[in-house]
Amino acid sequence: MNLWQLHIMLIIVLLGIGIYCLISRRNLIQLIIGIEIIAKAICLSFVLAGHLQGNEQIAQAIVITIIVIEAITAAVVMSLIVAAYRRTGSLNIKDFRRLRG
Repeated sequence: MNLWQLHIMLIIVLLGIGIYCLISRRNLIQLIIGIEIIAKAICLSFVLAGHLQGNEQIAQAIVITIIVIEAITAAVVMSLIVAAYRRTGSLNIKDFRRLRG
C-alpha cells in the first residue's frame, strides 16, 4: 500500500467521522467540531493533491488560507452559540425552536 493510499484512507475516515458528528449530534458545539473535522479532511486532501502534482507551495498557501478563514468563522459561530445559550439556557438544537423574531 502506497503512502498516498494511506492518506486517502485517512481523508475518508475523517470525512466519515465529521459526517457522523453532523448527523447524530444535537449539541451545537459537537456540530461545530464535526464541521471542523470535515474541514481538516479537505485541507489534507488539498495538501495531498498538491504533493501529487508537484505544487506543494500552492497547496500549502490554500490550506493556510482555509485555516485562517476557519478560525475567524469558528470565533463568530462560538459567539453566536454563547448568545443563544444565554437566551435558551441550552445548546440542544430542539430548544432553539422557541427563538422567534
